[in-house]
Amino acid sequence: MYTATNKQLQDTDMTRGFIKLKLAQEFCRWAGPSSTFRSLVPDSEFQKDERYHNLYSAYDIRRVRLALMDIYEEPRRQKVLPPIIYSRISKGGTGKTCVTANLAACMALQGYRVLMIDADPQASLTTMFGIDWATEEVTHIGDLLKANEAKTDKLTVAQLEKAIRPIYADNMLDLIASDITLTNIESWLTSLVRRELTVAKLLNSHIDVFSRYDVIVVDGAPGSSQLSVALTYATQAMLAVVMLDGQSLKAMEVLAANLEEMNEAFPDRTFDVRIVANGYVPSITNCQKALDTLKSAYPGKLDPVVIPRLASFLRQVSLTDDSDSGPVIEREPTSPAAQVMIDLSRSLLGAYDVQLAGMIPIVIPRKPGGTAAVRAARKSASQRVAAQGVAR
Repeated sequence: MYTATNKQLQDTDMTRGFIKLKLAQEFCRWAGPSSTFRSLVPDSEFQKDERYHNLYSAYDIRRVRLALMDIYEEPRRQKVLPPIIYSRISKGGTGKTCVTANLAACMALQGYRVLMIDADPQASLTTMFGIDWATEEVTHIGDLLKANEAKTDKLTVAQLEKAIRPIYADNMLDLIASDITLTNIESWLTSLVRRELTVAKLLNSHIDVFSRYDVIVVDGAPGSSQLSVALTYATQAMLAVVMLDGQSLKAMEVLAANLEEMNEAFPDRTFDVRIVANGYVPSITNCQKALDTLKSAYPGKLDPVVIPRLASFLRQVSLTDDSDSGPVIEREPTSPAAQVMIDLSRSLLGAYDVQLAGMIPIVIPRKPGGTAAVRAARKSASQRVAAQGVAR
């Protein structure tokens, strides 16, 4: 998998995927001294650059969280697909892409390896992360599906990895981008027998690549299509972002009917949905009524985190330069909007059983000794790794 080097990121003045000390400590559930926390992060090229002083990367957070579990080497991953969160609703304008982008970024900044797949020809998720799909060459999910189904010249690992773009350093947040040509996939899918299996076949055919991630987050197009059916079959658990208005409630009814049809067509699988309410304004009576309607119509499906209507969300996409766009957790990390997205990501990490490096992230109580004890443990771990390398 292609990884942008630290120097490449520095040369482009890229600060995407970095957070300040206070937020880094919050993501690690750290309540001890800051000096001890800093000692858990080995010096890197980033820390030597004054632009990145006291900034911590998503990979730094991962290493700290593993160290707090007394794990100093990346655990060997099982070759199984990680949880897949497929954001889908039949209506546009509900904030689906906004939630998807922030959810993926928040999870990555909490130390999880995340792969995003933009499955919408509008390519809003792609744009959110600064990629100008109109001028850049994009290999999208449709291209990958076609290559994987080809009888000759089938999709190779090298081709798949080339399609995966690094958004954060060390492959903590990657993206399979999209562009308008993804619309062409519909006629091709219609011509296939068992077309609903195509996404599942792609994921399982290249499980060595996809199993590297802790979670896969998919942003789907509004409405129902052959691609959405294939994605639903592969993922099973949908995430529906519903704006608190009448039209969005009707769109939720359409999605619920689609899932019921899928459950009838494929009785050996179970298709379910988790609902995120968006755009809540306490002073608007209809917002509360819509929220109550969702709770009663879909018991147990509504996430407890409700997203309020906040101006920060309107500032995520630059009007003049795509490279200046980014999710609110990057642009305004201390804002109420960022905090609600952090809360939502934590809720969904539990709901979808997302694990850190294939392990449940339980913090083991530290032994007495503070900074010196932590440094000694790190030194011991480094010596074990070096000894293993010599043995090989």
